[in-house]
Amino acid sequence: MALASPALDNGIGANWCTSSTPFGAGDLGTPGAANDCPVVVPDIVINEIMPDPSAVSDANGEWLELYNAGAGAVDLDGWTIEDNGSDSHTINNGGPLLIAAGGYLVLGRNGDAGTNGGVSVDYQYSSFILGNTDDEVVLFDALANEVDRVEYDGGPAFPDPNGASMALISPALDNGIGANWCTATTPYGDGDA
Repeated sequence: MALASPALDNGIGANWCTSSTPFGAGDLGTPGAANDCPVVVPDIVINEIMPDPSAVSDANGEWLELYNAGAGAVDLDGWTIEDNGSDSHTINNGGPLLIAAGGYLVLGRNGDAGTNGGVSVDYQYSSFILGNTDDEVVLFDALANEVDRVEYDGGPAFPDPNGASMALISPALDNGIGANWCTATTPYGDGDA
């Protein structure tokens, strides 16, 4: 058994793999060398983005939603969200921040549903701001592997809503293509969609 990276929690079975490198008389392993686990990037999808709320200010109401398209739970603690510029936030939950298989998780600038427009936020971030018209959301795992990326353009290809989120039509679609997104229509909280 080989830990995929020394930076991972060795108490979680999913962080281990079966060695595939022969040594000595033919057993498999990497004694005295780096482990040979393949890089497995979790299947986490950026599924919904609220860059321009109208019920509350951007500083209070911006959020994004992730979807776990994989078969097992994924711990997002230690992951990073950033854009192509200077915005960056590393998730520090003080413990696991799990997103269940087939589950959703909301990251927001404000975790208080009483002041953020009525959003139930699973984790509050800082140092990351969503541009109202165009920006990027890039998600990296704890080992700095890029997991997902959305580069929205403010209208030519992607939706450009005010007071509504941009929603991926299906998490199975390529979220890098603007035509695969729509403007949300379901009201929540203080009236944004």
